[in-house]
Amino acid sequence: MSDLIVSINIDESKKRDRIIIETYEGSIPHLKSKKFSGQLRSVDINANNTYDNLDYFDFEKIKKVLTDSSNIQMNKYQHIASPKTVRYIESLLSLNCFFYQYKKVGMYLIETISINKTQNTGELFFEGTNISIGGSKTSLYLIVKETLPICEINNHKAIVYINILEKGFPLRLLFEYDSFFVDYLENNRSISDGTIRDYGFEEGIKSLILHSGWGFKKSDGFYYCGSDIRGDIEKLHHSGIQVFTNQEKRIISADFSSIRVSYDIDWFSINGDVEADGQNIDIETLLSLRKSNNTWVEYRDSIIFLPQSLLSKSIKVDKKTKTAKLDKKQISAAIMTAHDTNGSVVHNMDSLVSCDSVSLAIDDDILNILRPYQIVGVKWLLSLKHIGFGACLADDMGLGKTLQIIAFLNDKAAENKHNLVIAPKTLIVNWQREIEKFSPKTDVYIYHGKDRNYSEVLLRKIVITTYQTLLNDVTLFSGFHFDNLIIDEAQNIKNKRSKTYKAISSVSASTKIILTGTPIENNISEFIGLMKLINPDIVMDKYIQTSVVEESAISRIRMMSAPFILRRMKSDVLQDLPEKQEQVICVKMEEDQRRIYDKVLNSIRYEIQRKPDKYEIKSNSTMLKGLLYLQEICCHPQLLDHSINEGCKESAKFDLLNELLQTLYYSSHKVVVFSRFTRMLGIIRNSVVAMHMNYYYLDGKTQDRLSVVDAFEESSNGVFLISLKAGGTGINLTSADTVIIYDPWWNPSAEKQAEDRIYRIGQTQKVMIYRLITEDSVEEKVQELQTKKSQLAGQLLDDRDSPVDISAELIKQMFLE
Repeated sequence: MSDLIVSINIDESKKRDRIIIETYEGSIPHLKSKKFSGQLRSVDINANNTYDNLDYFDFEKIKKVLTDSSNIQMNKYQHIASPKTVRYIESLLSLNCFFYQYKKVGMYLIETISINKTQNTGELFFEGTNISIGGSKTSLYLIVKETLPICEINNHKAIVYINILEKGFPLRLLFEYDSFFVDYLENNRSISDGTIRDYGFEEGIKSLILHSGWGFKKSDGFYYCGSDIRGDIEKLHHSGIQVFTNQEKRIISADFSSIRVSYDIDWFSINGDVEADGQNIDIETLLSLRKSNNTWVEYRDSIIFLPQSLLSKSIKVDKKTKTAKLDKKQISAAIMTAHDTNGSVVHNMDSLVSCDSVSLAIDDDILNILRPYQIVGVKWLLSLKHIGFGACLADDMGLGKTLQIIAFLNDKAAENKHNLVIAPKTLIVNWQREIEKFSPKTDVYIYHGKDRNYSEVLLRKIVITTYQTLLNDVTLFSGFHFDNLIIDEAQNIKNKRSKTYKAISSVSASTKIILTGTPIENNISEFIGLMKLINPDIVMDKYIQTSVVEESAISRIRMMSAPFILRRMKSDVLQDLPEKQEQVICVKMEEDQRRIYDKVLNSIRYEIQRKPDKYEIKSNSTMLKGLLYLQEICCHPQLLDHSINEGCKESAKFDLLNELLQTLYYSSHKVVVFSRFTRMLGIIRNSVVAMHMNYYYLDGKTQDRLSVVDAFEESSNGVFLISLKAGGTGINLTSADTVIIYDPWWNPSAEKQAEDRIYRIGQTQKVMIYRLITEDSVEEKVQELQTKKSQLAGQLLDDRDSPVDISAELIKQMFLE
């Protein structure tokens, strides 16, 4: 930091017969003799506003005086002061930064100053025609003629000439001082005898040009470095700068705000007049004047720059009807034209993506179970497919995105078509089950695992695979064309630089549909990546070239993506939702997990089926312990002793839970996870911590249960991990809206008790219950038995680590069937 020093240069004043004030920065020491000695650096008063010796307001006072219109700033640091300015100096002396410098005596701080007094003491430094200056040490007197001709410029303006034929749009800046013209690059600061160029005015114009998209180099002058030449020229116009081409043709400002873009039957029409230089021009006339590679048109010897969207070659002008049109597939061009011209939307857009005009041709069994909002979703998907666009079905979790896709693929429009569903590994079994449940006649094939057969892909109506499998076999998949490509939990591939994203992008499909409850997780760039996946021709990347995304860019992206996104929250379809929704999600074991499970199961079967020795009394403890082992393997093999789990760290259900928690948590859902195994809750807790989620924990060892519950209830978000024994009764968690039953309990009433911690009096939100079931396991068998045999309710385990109340025959049946 440094001090501001303002000095009256007497030697320069003598040369010009005018008061010359200069500005410096340096360090003002404690001046015993009031004489200054030290280094000075000339500064522009307009370039800085922070100095050690002045606060903001005092600096602004000095700046206002020096930049007054009655003065002339000759260069960076020298000002010709008018009599008006000289009179103000006396009131600023208390700031202790005003000096005078005179080679004969040196540089002194001005403590007193007298202006136009007839009697003055001290040495007369010089006497000129217009001014006289004298003084002694810290006293200064000035005699200034009130009629001092300081060469005020009564008429000065800026003119720029832009070479519109050259790629870089180089700009030449000229200034007109009354009848004199001078190039900004000209070094001579004098125009003619007695006329001085106004440095402050010129630098102000230069600053406006630099803020309007041009850069500057002393050797080359002004060069264009912006991205919107029309908008940047408009900035010059608004600054009062006259703009011409190198050929002396005026570049005039045009108002496109009256343009209207609308959807008409089977195309987009562009209508309206453009106001330019006081005249109205119909848009068709301007569009017909376009020339290839030009961003402007010539109209009656003037140049008009067009908004970028109107330069699109997709816009055709019908010479017979004199109308401008866009094909209905050019929806993005239509949206951008509406935005660029008048900041509006495309009128009658609803007629393009219209659900009303779509008739469903799906099986009655599916149609009858669809809720009204789901029917709208299916029609919306069919409408977008009909006009050739992809879609993002972004309904909140629990609103049936999977069912809507099944209904969409069941429509006659998808008959004899090939469809590929890509989902996380933990969800492929669930997809298969849902299709078999709601559309049992549909031919489905799961392409996954060691025995996957690609030839089946070419034969089946719906093929289900995983992200990783597709990545492994991308060469095969990229060689086949699908009618519909469905990407479930698409937020998993939001990074468009990832291998998986690139692999899916390479798959050919007439229509691509992504499913996600969280279309925006981290930033707009990821969102644009997902939008580009479904509609590659709609370019949004150019609006986010910098890390700071402007409001206008967000607006454009929102407008361009809106037709392709359908997002309903639970609150949007509240009247269509039951008081409580339940969903069973099945998951297939990992390979190592399955190997250990089968090994333990075979061991149990062997023990059950072998004949006892002559004196051996067989106990049911083998079955009970074995059942517990199988349950633990389904939850996570790490629950078992190392001698049994053989170091296996894979758990498909655990992976599914993590994916589910991420989606729910970052969609602002409060979640309660129940498990009968406290060791399992410990594993989940470690994972939740690693994912940086706000969590709460309650098991039998928790000392102050209510304080934990209260903390969760008062929090804005969180995941609550609870064991059945500790949290099955006696607590209220009505701030949560989601329950996850991690492992099924043998007594259905235990599950009901857990659910009722959330779903009870005081709950104002709709509640979603998820049950995680491991496919082809003892969990699945218990789930089936609960459905088929309600009498099991009183026989299933409750509050124990191993089943003891269930009959041996029933357990035996579970193992052997």
